Amino acid sequence: MAINTTPPPAIATLVPDSEGHGTVLRIVYAHHLDGESLALQLFHRYVHRLQASTQLPAEITRAEVMALLGAQGADCAEGWHSSANEPTEEASDEAWQWVRAQVTRLFPGLSWKVEPDRRMNIPGVDADKVADIVIRARPLASDLTRPATMFDPALSYYADGTHVVMRARGTERFGHTFGMAEGAASYAYQAVRWDDGGADLVAPHVLHRVESQAQDGVA
Repeated sequence: MAINTTPPPAIATLVPDSEGHGTVLRIVYAHHLDGESLALQLFHRYVHRLQASTQLPAEITRAEVMALLGAQGADCAEGWHSSANEPTEEASDEAWQWVRAQVTRLFPGLSWKVEPDRRMNIPGVDADKVADIVIRARPLASDLTRPATMFDPALSYYADGTHVVMRARGTERFGHTFGMAEGAASYAYQAVRWDDGGADLVAPHVLHRVESQAQDGVA
């Protein structure tokens, strides 16, 4: 179900201009955002800070989010739309993970994706496969262990940003985690961005945390 197919009509009121230049129309309108669409609004606001080598704040407040949404609505009402260079993949990845964490922290009861078929491609992430994984994966703030079932052993999932190694079929591949996603299997997959490029949803059975000693040996 699309979340904004039947938005309520805007409310219009004639009010004096704040600087006394005449009469203007104050428009109050409502629309709906799920977690993913709110995160995308914040992404476009903050990703270019990283692109400009400006560090993102540790946290933002609900008041800052509301002020940002209000400013965006006012800019659109006046016909202003900002344009900037396409962000790098590195900046996009870092900004997207940061805004997802902010949204889930500030609005813990908010559904992440109300429209299951909606696809949002994050700027700077070129491969369709990677973009789809970024969309499907949900943030994981801390390590998680799911208890054993009659079908699967106890499974461990690693917090976002954990350096991991996949060992399967006699090969090793290193990467960093960025969430987990449900799939067709009875267990969830771990989202991993590989150090040598690309990303995959990986079965947790074959993933292992890279300890500092192992990291030093790989470097």
